[in-house]
Amino acid sequence: MAYSQEISRDRRGAFIFLVDQSRSMNKPFGTDDSGREVSRAEMVANALNATLEELINRCMRDEGVRDYFDIGIIGYGRTNRPEFCWRNALAGRKMVPISEVSDNAEVTEHEITVVVRGQPMVERVVTSRWIEPVAAESTPMNGALRLAQATLEEWIYNNPLSFPPVVINITDGMANDVNSEEELLSTAQRLTRLKTGDGNVLLINCHIAGGDAAAVVFPWNTMELPNDRYARLLFEMSSELSDRHRAIICEIFDRDLDNTPTIRGLAFNADAVALVKLLDIGTRQAVVFSPAMAGLEAADGRG
Repeated sequence: MAYSQEISRDRRGAFIFLVDQSRSMNKPFGTDDSGREVSRAEMVANALNATLEELINRCMRDEGVRDYFDIGIIGYGRTNRPEFCWRNALAGRKMVPISEVSDNAEVTEHEITVVVRGQPMVERVVTSRWIEPVAAESTPMNGALRLAQATLEEWIYNNPLSFPPVVINITDGMANDVNSEEELLSTAQRLTRLKTGDGNVLLINCHIAGGDAAAVVFPWNTMELPNDRYARLLFEMSSELSDRHRAIICEIFDRDLDNTPTIRGLAFNADAVALVKLLDIGTRQAVVFSPAMAGLEAADGRG
């Protein structure tokens, strides 16, 4: 059955995050825990950094972080061409093993105020960062999808039996490096036609906009979407998720599994909560490790 391969260091997984860095990402998106207004770019950077930290925690064992995943982050909009946006010691790299991602975190400490038994208390919090907020130029999303395709062609060649790579695209607008919607859709379809022995590449799109429009998260048909051409385009671009994903989503969102035959990897008009949920679910399924596999790895030293 497709999308059933468990993750191990011999059968590692892959995630590529595509991050819109166009100038519109500088618009307000919400407030943080202290009530300070934050931009779309800042909210996305914070959510993605937290997701990477969580992935590292899932790969942590007694002897350190095991290389269950390779990670890539492609930014598009800082210049007129997309590029992998690792910084410092990882600058210039594409897909990076999760242990190296962990080793190259920028660790910071800051104070937060929490209320305990009605009394405010100051706590020091340690956070890890790999990506900073950027909101600069245009939206070369088509180029970002093409760069992801070229990168994953090589990755799949080296990992032909692994769980299929997952690509998560976070954007607030339409690509401006295409001549038509059909061109963007065609590029996305070429990406999702790539496959390992366990299934096709999964493309999950998260459209963020803020405002009062209701978020549509993991729809199963276009009738759930607003009457918006771009929403329908993103729906067509997004992958139909696996049965494992569908079961998790139905449980989290209290949906009837039997009456939800399919689910697309899409959030439209996502707010901060929907963004975090999409990143969590999009990265969660591929890290369900088999107890039997874990035992085998431990026995032969490959775990």
